[in-house]
Parts: sequence; C-alpha cells; structure tokens
Amino acid sequence: MRGNGKQRGFTLIELMIVVAILGILAAMAIPAFTKYVRRSKTSEALMNLRKIFDGSVAYYERDFSGRFGQRITPQFPGQGNDAVGATPGPNFCCGQGGGEKCLPQNSFSNGRNLWDQATWQALNFGIDDPHYFWYSYTSSGSGTASRFTATANGNLNCSNDGVYSTFERVGGVSPENSVVGGAGVFSVRETE
Repeated sequence: MRGNGKQRGFTLIELMIVVAILGILAAMAIPAFTKYVRRSKTSEALMNLRKIFDGSVAYYERDFSGRFGQRITPQFPGQGNDAVGATPGPNFCCGQGGGEKCLPQNSFSNGRNLWDQATWQALNFGIDDPHYFWYSYTSSGSGTASRFTATANGNLNCSNDGVYSTFERVGGVSPENSVVGGAGVFSVRETE
C-alpha cells in the first residue's frame, strides 16, 4: 500500500515567518541581556564602597595619641595631601582585555602596589582581583566636623564618550560622636 505521493514540508513563507519571529525576539532580548550584564558589574562598586565605609568607621573610632600621650581629635584619613584620587586611574581598565577589567598586577612604575598609598592602607582597602571601577577618597574636618566621600567610577562599555558610572558613599560624625553614613549609595548613570 502506497501513501499519497506528495510529501509534506514547510513552505518558504512559513520558514520566513519563523525567521522573522526569531529576529524580533533576538532584537528585544540582546539589549536587555547587555543591560543586565552591565548592571551585574555595578555590584562590585557597591561592595567596595561598603568596605571603604567600614574602614572609615574603624579608623575614626581608633584611639590616636601624640608623641607625649595627648589624645588626638579623631578624624578620617585622606585629608589634604593624603587624599587619594582615582586609583588605578580614570578609564584605566579599558583595553586591558579580560572582559575590560583592570588586571590585579597593575602597579606604579616604581613597582609599588596601587593600593599601598597611606590612605588606602589606613582604610584597610585594596583590590587583589580584576575589577571594573576606579576609586577615590577625600575627607575633611576633625571631631564632629569630620566628613568623607568615597567614590567609584567606571566605564562599563569602554566607550570614549567620557560618560562614566558614578557611585558615592558619604559619611560624617553625629553630635554624639558616632560615624553616620547616607541612607544608601548615591549613583548617576549606573550602567551608563
């Protein structure tokens, strides 16, 4: 017994419709996926700003004394000439490969580690793993007038447009002499 001699298959129009549907789905999914990947990179900045904040609290709450035992009014590190600018440097990570992360072995030309600066040491902060962001820290005042700002900037898409992700964590001292911080992290252009 033979069946009908015609074989059933997909027509060209049916295949074109399927390809068009797949194209539309891909056009919607790829930008969403890219944005999701960039957003996941921002967790590094939030985590490290928390570490810097914790280091600031620990430093402020330490007891410091002068050469002859007199108590020194507490303050945050990084004042004046000790303020640390962009470490490892603005836009430094782009072009290094490895997913556009700063490689951990980057150091100054004199062989010192990037995080050996006095302020980073006082905050007990450094990064030994590849990272996307560069960090800076400034402070002012002493006692209850002490304030600090920790900043993380990143060029997550490694474009040359000069637009960066910015995250900041600020802190100060309450009249009761305890360190307080903002309710959260201030951010601008999280994923650029």
